[in-house]
Amino acid sequence: MKLKKFKERDNKRIGIIVFTLVCILLVSGVILYRTFAIFEVKTNQNIINGEVQGMGDLEFAFYKDNDIVKEVPKKSDGYSLDTSSSYCIDLLNNQKVSNVNWDNERWGPYLSNITTTKTKCYLHFKKIYQEEELHGAIPDLGNGRLVPVTISETDGPDFYTGDKGGNVYKADITSDWYKYADKKWANAIILKDGVVDNYSPGEQIPEENIESYFVWIPRYSYKLQNNEETFSSYSAVENKGQQANVQSFYEAIKGNKGESNAFEIEFGSKDKGISTTLLSKGVSIVHPAFESFDSNGFWVGKFETGYNQNSDGSVMPPDANSWNTAGAQHNETNSTKVIIKPNVYSWRGIQVANAFYTSYEYLRDLESHMMKNMEWGAVAYLTQSKYGRCEEKDGVTTCDEVRINNVENYITGSSAKKEPTCGYTNSKESCNIYGTIDGLYKDGDNSYNYYNKESKVASTTGNYSGIYDMSGGAYEYEMGVMQAQDKVATPTSGRSSKYNSGFKGPYSCPTCDGDDTNTENTNGKAWPSSKYYDLYEYSTSDQQFQRGHLGDGTKEFGPFYSVFYKKDDDETGPSRLIGSYNANQASFLSSSVPWVRRGGSFSFGAESGIMSFGSFDGRAHEEYSFRIVLTP
Repeated sequence: MKLKKFKERDNKRIGIIVFTLVCILLVSGVILYRTFAIFEVKTNQNIINGEVQGMGDLEFAFYKDNDIVKEVPKKSDGYSLDTSSSYCIDLLNNQKVSNVNWDNERWGPYLSNITTTKTKCYLHFKKIYQEEELHGAIPDLGNGRLVPVTISETDGPDFYTGDKGGNVYKADITSDWYKYADKKWANAIILKDGVVDNYSPGEQIPEENIESYFVWIPRYSYKLQNNEETFSSYSAVENKGQQANVQSFYEAIKGNKGESNAFEIEFGSKDKGISTTLLSKGVSIVHPAFESFDSNGFWVGKFETGYNQNSDGSVMPPDANSWNTAGAQHNETNSTKVIIKPNVYSWRGIQVANAFYTSYEYLRDLESHMMKNMEWGAVAYLTQSKYGRCEEKDGVTTCDEVRINNVENYITGSSAKKEPTCGYTNSKESCNIYGTIDGLYKDGDNSYNYYNKESKVASTTGNYSGIYDMSGGAYEYEMGVMQAQDKVATPTSGRSSKYNSGFKGPYSCPTCDGDDTNTENTNGKAWPSSKYYDLYEYSTSDQQFQRGHLGDGTKEFGPFYSVFYKKDDDETGPSRLIGSYNANQASFLSSSVPWVRRGGSFSFGAESGIMSFGSFDGRAHEEYSFRIVLTP
């Protein structure tokens, strides 16, 4: 009898458990269906009078080139959701309740903040412009997060007086808002927090509503300038001895490659592939910068990263003198302070680890990260091509060098009025002039402000569509680091406990700054996935260039030279390592300086440039900044 009661009791318990599980599954099913139903509307919902019916409380209306249609236009036909004209309406209260974003991978809408019982969404699709030259590697606007823009070559903001340019306008994505064949690169912006994208195509976007500027680098292949066997001999440099005049040597070597050897480039998407036309002319590879994230391209910060010195979240100085260069030096991880704009002070005095995580946390939905050395190389090669600063006329190719930002108080977007004709000799000379600009939005005695259209010589394209601060300004740390001695695939933290990046890891030269018993940073920040940095073999020499990687803009810029400069007064100057492209600085990673730096400094003259590469220890320093990349 007792056994029967126990069985009945157990059966009841089992029944309750089963009933509970069924309820949970049913509820979960409704939740899952409600979550994913949005993505099924194009195939699994009933169509009534041209409208797709949802679950009874959510309706869709699709428009193709302003005409209502019964199905979502196809991605393969070149259509894209126009987020600025797509929206959802609460039918009960007749008011807008949500903007619409678009998932390009799953090809469906992503809606947020839908809490009403009856909603209708109007989705407008337009056929977007696609330049044939890119073969599908077109700009990815990150589900509407990035706003496509054009930048005026002839008119600028009212607060700048003079011969100006630089005003920003919302682009019409159905027209040719970019054209790489004409050196017109695609630009996009991030609007500051709280500003809704209500701008119409052709409408000016005020500078005070712009938080950051980015430029699209399309996926491409390039023809190798030399072969791997040649690169392996680059461990030695040719010693040119003392020169009677550094300017004459610079002029002699400048034409070796920098002015005449353009990279041969062909664009192509990862889906359509890259044609084989280059293969008949020599060995060609897809640039490795696009392989790490398996992308059709990436967005590069148009300027060195700046530090927002306002406390209220606004992105413009209240007046031109309210910010200063010292106020942009902070060794912290703080993505809320990121601004990428002209006429701000570069964010400096920051360890590499803090720079990385500031970049990483900036826009996670767009795969933001600190620029890698390989990505710098991709920009440099594109610049050194017919799509950047090179021209072919009568069978002869010439390439203009990107002009240096020679402003010693680190104002972004600035340009030297004259191109330097000598390298750094530890002093300011007639062949290498630099100086301070007294406040923002102003020209200096030797420098142009970004809004002065003469500043375009400092762009990677020679016009406002290009990238700035790639020569001079602050040194820029890259996510490129040497591996620890005898530890394959283990990056070093930095030189010593005194000078390091802030990442965990062994020190490359623990006793370089005193008899320190600490050989490893055990309390630093964790390393990210290896796709976020480039790793190089260990060495104690800064001349073993064969350790570079194809595509990163190091060993392919040889052959290299060791020169002794003499200053104007005939005193013996410093010894320098330079490369063949525009005689830019060329010094590789070593145990004493295991982190990559690019671009050179405002004071390095001819040694600064987009082809310049050097090294440092990873510490926070007042001369070092960083750049942010997005890979949607």
